Amino acid sequence: MRVRVCHPLAIVFLSLITAGLSYAQTPTYQSSVSGYVTGTQKSPVGNIQVELLNDVNRVIGRTRTDNSGRYYFRGLSSGRYAVRVLTMATEYEEQTQDIEIAGYSAAGQQIPDNIMLDFRLRPRKTDATLTAAPGTIFVETAPDEAKALYEKALVDLREKRTVEGVQKLEAALKIYPKYFAASERLGLESLYKENYPVARASFLVATAVNARSFDSWYGLAYADYALGNDEESRAAADKALELTPSSVPVLLLRGMTLRRLKQYSDAERSLVQAKKFDAGKTPDLYWNLALLYAHNLKRYKDAALELDAYLRSNPEAPNKEDVKKLIRKFETQ
Repeated sequence: MRVRVCHPLAIVFLSLITAGLSYAQTPTYQSSVSGYVTGTQKSPVGNIQVELLNDVNRVIGRTRTDNSGRYYFRGLSSGRYAVRVLTMATEYEEQTQDIEIAGYSAAGQQIPDNIMLDFRLRPRKTDATLTAAPGTIFVETAPDEAKALYEKALVDLREKRTVEGVQKLEAALKIYPKYFAASERLGLESLYKENYPVARASFLVATAVNARSFDSWYGLAYADYALGNDEESRAAADKALELTPSSVPVLLLRGMTLRRLKQYSDAERSLVQAKKFDAGKTPDLYWNLALLYAHNLKRYKDAALELDAYLRSNPEAPNKEDVKKLIRKFETQ
């Protein structure tokens, strides 16, 4: 999950960057992007969430891979997009790739573009020094009726019958309120729909039943952040980091939460720690560090460095010339 801060203190700063941006609401030509999502040994990863983002990082489409790992977005106009594979509740790292749809032939005629974009997911990194204590392996036993509903819910969700799938998850939880798998999946589905109160309640159940679930702690931290529960979000992020200390998304989310709590030094430490593991792949990380340095710590030269890193990690950023002007301004302050 990638999150961008829209804190009131950042409005002036953000307006310089986002001025004049727009995105295609109604496509003129039916271009498309599709591909396959695979994991270890090139095995297909089915029933995983895939998002389409426009040139200002706004989600404009969601789908799930089929049993062969294939996803498909159609009805696209020319422009820059990003495709993001969400990997919560899997052993893989989240992955995003940028694309550009030209929509023009060599002769300058407008034509549909059909782009193939495949994803080979990498296993999520874990700290090799962490070892589970004896007896911490999680084994769940649920009543057969609840299990049957959960399995049917997975089929519905895989076939994009989301309403029916969620209803079956809820029914399974009525039978067995401590059903970890159903709680975590309901939390994930609620996050996708931005129904953060339900997501939070579901992840609270999941983490109470299985405290070794990284995705449930991360989901809880995300839901609490979205609801403005900053202390709770930080605590949940800390739990997630105990399980996966090198998680860039969690370190980023934790840094943004600490910034909102006005704990600026701790926020900086969290974001800088994320940089150690990121290898320049997450533009939002550098963006949020720039916000912290410019607005809260008044370290404008450091803000300029982070904006420069933001552009290096996102060379096709919209209005990058405006970002460059801001870099030059900060360099002189």
